[in-house]
Amino acid sequence: MVQRVSINSRTDDASCIPILRDLVLFLEERGVTVLLPDNEIIRHSELSSRIVTDEQFISTPDLVVVIGGDGTFLRTARLFCCALKPIFGINRGRIGFLTEFSPDEYRTHLEDALSGRCQVSERLLLTAVHLRDGKEASIHHFLNDAVIHKGSMARPIQVMIEFDESGVTTFSGDGLIVSTPTGSTAYSLSAGGPIITPSETGIYLLTPICPHSLSIRPFILPASSCLRIRVIGAYQDIMLTIDGQEVSVIGEGDEILIRRSDNAVVLITHPNKNFYSILREKLGWG
Repeated sequence: MVQRVSINSRTDDASCIPILRDLVLFLEERGVTVLLPDNEIIRHSELSSRIVTDEQFISTPDLVVVIGGDGTFLRTARLFCCALKPIFGINRGRIGFLTEFSPDEYRTHLEDALSGRCQVSERLLLTAVHLRDGKEASIHHFLNDAVIHKGSMARPIQVMIEFDESGVTTFSGDGLIVSTPTGSTAYSLSAGGPIITPSETGIYLLTPICPHSLSIRPFILPASSCLRIRVIGAYQDIMLTIDGQEVSVIGEGDEILIRRSDNAVVLITHPNKNFYSILREKLGWG
């Protein structure tokens, strides 16, 4: 049985307070302890007594609830990825590939989740290690994608790709997207990459951005592969962007290593929907 629930939402969205208030009441009526993060919106609301430390918020819940869109879900997934707690998403955004439950229906399905009567989907999580002078400058986990791209320049960059210590290719273009199956319907899809069933945990995807060669195409790799990426040459404003939210500047000689994370993300999924019905709804398929 679920005894403690952490609830995460956008830190700049005061309009979420009514549904947050309703959710807290729903949980506490069922004897569940609610854990809220310390941010200004909650601090200045009547819910402030539920605020806990960052460590308690991340490490002690049995279940995590997200209020927001897919961006909020991605941020939450990275925050809790080492805790391996199931995540229940209430959609207040536009797309909703990850936040599957609407505000009008979440009570019934959350009731099932509290008692363990729910279906879950484990999602592949990847790790991007930023190396500078052969040492780790930063490390990032991502559920959607890691993108190497130019900033303000209006000219292509050269990118070298190598996996499992075997040279693959060097290409010229606007950058490279490394995507999980979950992220295959995001930026990668816009750049011409294929759609992959998100529950697939054995593969990931490379999608070049506007390559200057017809021979460079999206490439699917086994999740056991270690990918090494290097931007060749001295450029300004080359970026590594994680899930569209975290940004690092890539300098000359830096490398990015992509490998499977030791952790995973567990989603609570809608019992009356599947990935293909969501595609029909969100992408407007006939």
